[in-house]
Amino acid sequence: MALAATWRFVILASNAVSFHSDEAIIGLMARHILQGQPIPTFFYGQAYMGSLDALLVSLSFRVFGESVLSIRLVQSALYLLTVGTTMLIALRLSNNRTVAAIVGVLMALPSPLVALYTTISLGGYGETLLIGNLLLLTACEISLRERWNSWQHWLVLGGLVGLGWWTNNLIVVYIFPVAILMLRSWRHIVWSRVGGAALAFFVFSAPWWLYNFTHDWESIHFLSGGFQPVGGGLEDRLLGFLLLGLPAVIGVRYSWAVNLWASLWVIPLIILYVGLLVAASRRASLMWWMLVGIIMIFVGSSFGVDATGRYLLPMIIPLSILLAFGAQRLQARWMGAMLGLIMLLIGTNVIGTGLALRTIPPGLTPQFDPATDFTNDYDQQVIDFLHEHGGQYGYATYWASYRLAFLSHETIILSPQLPYKASLVYTSTERYPAYTDKVAQAKQHVFVTVNLPALDAIIAQKMTGAAITYTQQAIGPYTVFYDISKEVTPAELGLQDLPAVP
Repeated sequence: MALAATWRFVILASNAVSFHSDEAIIGLMARHILQGQPIPTFFYGQAYMGSLDALLVSLSFRVFGESVLSIRLVQSALYLLTVGTTMLIALRLSNNRTVAAIVGVLMALPSPLVALYTTISLGGYGETLLIGNLLLLTACEISLRERWNSWQHWLVLGGLVGLGWWTNNLIVVYIFPVAILMLRSWRHIVWSRVGGAALAFFVFSAPWWLYNFTHDWESIHFLSGGFQPVGGGLEDRLLGFLLLGLPAVIGVRYSWAVNLWASLWVIPLIILYVGLLVAASRRASLMWWMLVGIIMIFVGSSFGVDATGRYLLPMIIPLSILLAFGAQRLQARWMGAMLGLIMLLIGTNVIGTGLALRTIPPGLTPQFDPATDFTNDYDQQVIDFLHEHGGQYGYATYWASYRLAFLSHETIILSPQLPYKASLVYTSTERYPAYTDKVAQAKQHVFVTVNLPALDAIIAQKMTGAAITYTQQAIGPYTVFYDISKEVTPAELGLQDLPAVP
């Protein structure tokens, strides 16, 4: 635990983890909760991922003040608890402290993928890892320690499933192995206790149900549709898992890059992984079921087209425990070999993460499109410039608008109505309509773009063609159009109907 906390301190102190608009949304939600606004059911602008993360961040804001660091302290605390509970699961399954210790070290020094998504806040991934671990521990208590008649354990089980379902539907990868564990001993099940668990589930997932009852089951529509518009059949999803997702999980590929940073080292590392998993093949069946379930759900659903690795984060739990089981078999005869193999595993993670922390940009980033990835070095300069030139309201790309809103304490309000992709194809990313309403009421507007010189040229061309005068200022990757002589929206300039740039 001390090792995990120390490594987390290094990551936070490195200033290499970029802050983007998705994370800013969580900060804005937390701020609005503290201001007394109604608690939102889900992440702003969508019908999935509950607001538990924002509620926890609001508590952090109350204690430590509103800052990016306060957001990330919540995620760090959640991950430390995840490390501890993973060790407890390993101890329950093995009754061996060596196995638990190995798991702790593997979890304390994770792959760059895990280090990234347990540092930044994107709406519930850290909470899901912890809730899922607590769910596994409760199921082990009921099944392995025969607490079949315990009301408390069944109520906790149902409550965790409900809380996880509202927080992030990714909790299903934990429900799958738990259900198998219970059904294997179905004769011991006291069905009245199952009824209590069902009641607890509905109570703790009540926000999800209340929202969907009144919003035409939007969450179901999303879960059944997923990311289908971007394509990807079963074969594509399987290849994406094998060539992109899995390498990111084991730490040889950065989630924001296509190529393997580890180059040829990936070959002996895969051999090591396979060898340890084979050595653990007859042990910890619960973890094998979880691993198989994650792969089946990922490859079989439309969400498998997103092979960045974030949907595969729960894989670190069964993988770490199974690797520890495999390594522990070497302990009796080849203690040195066991220690050497563990060092190779964590060494890969530490080197990969360390190289990312030293390479800025991109550092550790959730962005996989260079056009949307830019450091925070110039954010304050842009905020100061907009204040000085009456640019408190206007239009921007998604990756600039909410980020600047949070960092400026909402003294800069920009509606995300400009294209943000390098292709210049406009995608609606309206997360908080109140901003657009405020911009519509303002008498003076600015346009703010980032990392899109082609869009800058088009904006200049269209304004000139419409006999609109303006002043243009570049600040790092940002471009600000201000002193605009006529009220005009991006839609009126035709910026939301641009032909795609190859």
